[in-house]
Amino acid sequence: MIPVLFIDDNKELCTLFQIYLEESGEFSVHTCDNGEEALSYLKTHQVMAVISDYDMPEMNGIDLLRQLRNIHPRLPFIMLTGNDSKDTAIAALNAGADFYQNKADDFEVQVLDLSHKIRILSGRHEAEEAARKKDGILAAISHAAERLLRGSGWQEDIEEVLGHLGRATDAASVFVAGKRDDSSESVIDPVIWERIPGPGGSGRFDQIHAWWQESKRAERLAANQEIQDVFIPLAEESSHGVSGTILLIPVFLDTDWWGVLGITDRRNSRVFSPEEVSALRMAARVIGSARYRMYIEEIFRNPVEESLVGVFIEDNSRFLYANSRFCDMFGYSREELRRFQTPLSVIHPKSRDEICSVIKDIKEKKIPFKHFEIAGVKKDGRTICLEVYLTTLPGENPDCLIGNVMDVSDQHRARKALAESEKRFRSLFSNISDLVILHRIPAEGSEIIEINNSVCETLDISRDEILSLTLTSLAPREHELAKVLSHCEEAATSGRATVQTCLLKSNGSPIPVDLVTHRILMEDRAVLLSVARDITERIEAEAKIRAGEELLKRNMLVSLHEKETLLREIHHRVKNNMQIIISLLKLQDFKVEDPKVHAIIRDCRSRIYSMAVIHEKLYQTDELTSIRLDEYISDLADRVMNEFDSGEDRITFVLQSDHPVLMDIGTGIPLGLILNELITNSMKYAFDPDQTGEVRVVLHRESDSLIITVADTGRGLPEWFTAGSSATLGTELIRGLALQLDGTVAWKSDHGTVCTLTIPYPTMPGEETS
Repeated sequence: MIPVLFIDDNKELCTLFQIYLEESGEFSVHTCDNGEEALSYLKTHQVMAVISDYDMPEMNGIDLLRQLRNIHPRLPFIMLTGNDSKDTAIAALNAGADFYQNKADDFEVQVLDLSHKIRILSGRHEAEEAARKKDGILAAISHAAERLLRGSGWQEDIEEVLGHLGRATDAASVFVAGKRDDSSESVIDPVIWERIPGPGGSGRFDQIHAWWQESKRAERLAANQEIQDVFIPLAEESSHGVSGTILLIPVFLDTDWWGVLGITDRRNSRVFSPEEVSALRMAARVIGSARYRMYIEEIFRNPVEESLVGVFIEDNSRFLYANSRFCDMFGYSREELRRFQTPLSVIHPKSRDEICSVIKDIKEKKIPFKHFEIAGVKKDGRTICLEVYLTTLPGENPDCLIGNVMDVSDQHRARKALAESEKRFRSLFSNISDLVILHRIPAEGSEIIEINNSVCETLDISRDEILSLTLTSLAPREHELAKVLSHCEEAATSGRATVQTCLLKSNGSPIPVDLVTHRILMEDRAVLLSVARDITERIEAEAKIRAGEELLKRNMLVSLHEKETLLREIHHRVKNNMQIIISLLKLQDFKVEDPKVHAIIRDCRSRIYSMAVIHEKLYQTDELTSIRLDEYISDLADRVMNEFDSGEDRITFVLQSDHPVLMDIGTGIPLGLILNELITNSMKYAFDPDQTGEVRVVLHRESDSLIITVADTGRGLPEWFTAGSSATLGTELIRGLALQLDGTVAWKSDHGTVCTLTIPYPTMPGEETS
């Protein structure tokens, strides 16, 4: 059944083509009505041919074809159109269409023609895919021949060969194994390659080994017949088996059946083409020949002729044979090579003495073979680098040589560039001052793989000794060991981790380090690269800085305390000096008999006292920068009322404040003088001698302003009084001080005298806001 994808925006036409094509029984047709749907379908399904209409609204057939060619360059494509235009046909064919067909023809003729074209294209596609796989297998065989003929070790060589074969055949696994030994009943030398390794260990393929060695299958293999079948393991052991298609190719040693080359595919529908089977038979022959070092009789067949490795036979300084790869490598035909007087013609003159010496040693049996690199010369004169394996051909003529040759010029240049890069890296790696440690992840033991010179120098441990340790063994025991282990586990999981820890020197002393670890891939395996920076000097510097900061802090505290003491002393002395002035004025007042002078001296004492109280309050506070205004006003009012001998039951003082108000000395002194004047004026002028009353001060905060209201219940302002016309010393003093505070003052009579002072009031440091 040939799977076909049909795309046309006419759904009825799609259905009609599907019915007619599937009637033959040769095709299974899936339909799509636009290009996007078709491209999406092709991501998850395989088809052998695509048929598309040219005229479609969202994506025409040409655009679809161009996108399709980016994904499937060789997938057969047939373009259908009702537009019988030569330009359209040319555009379709130029875009990569295999055929172009006009829908205007008779429908049944179209279906028959399409069926014929699909069969041709699918057959060609199958042949191309088979040829591609065959080429891949042959390339793997060429590598196998070159690898196995070196004879470096069966297990190592065959594992690499099976990997190449598995990738070339898209297999789930490839294995080689001999039939059971009659005495031990064990499988001989099993070697297994798996694309995705699964659980089960070395015993995973026991079921399949027993399966192919059953008598009916063993007889077919011994008769040199391959077996292609479906294997389903026992249900209870399915986790250790391989279900799906199995191809078994018998492996012979000369004429004796030795074992099998097995290829498994997890798809039960997998069918290995005759080309694949033929190529894998070649691989089995190469493997069988290499098993007992059989040389040219078994090796020299189709695999060698089609090998990617140049193979030649030389006898008496003449080329007896050269395969096509050898001819292409140097640019000569076989006939030209046979006419050479000496094979040294393809060797660079500077290398001819070297190869002559090797040939002499091999022919004289001093060495059985030689694997070496040498310079060669192509027909056009270009120099190439050759990797050569040379040995004698067994037989009656011991002078007959057989050689395998590979052009490794690209590899040589790459190795040279890699060596230079590695040299630069090594220089940087070895001379970097930080400690660089390459080690395995914790799940694999954390063994140290590589270190730079700084590790040995800093930890005072030899390179050999460190390379026998793990990273965690370099950490101090107790909590640092757990910290380093946790750090490595974090880096292995997240890709990067940092920590500050300690590493141990050889004498047991710890070195503080900043450790940064990255997860990297090395040969497809996750490892950790840790870079440790010695931070001893930084820690010592930080300790010195901290010690200096502590000393500076202590010195600043001592200095601050000294300054506070000095400031308190200054405020105290200023207050004492003002108190002395008040006392002197009081003494002078005793000698004065004039009532006017007595009043003047009393007012001066009150004003000086209002300033002295500020200094007294400041040196009694902890902050030394501000005082509580309500406490200050209370003391000031008590002083003024006592000065006038008012008595407690005649004139009373009331203070109201909606919030504690702090005041610095710059604002407090002029404000105190204003309040002193206002309270003094109320005591002097507001009340009759026998009248009772009240003096009230109200503090109110409003936004960034402080409103102070001083009111009494006395007789009120005289009728002639205006704020601007009054020229008494008290009113002038109040206006001047209010202006100094950037404030305003207002008087009014309301059952007494009311004076309202409004000044700016920013919040003091440490003061609560409402």
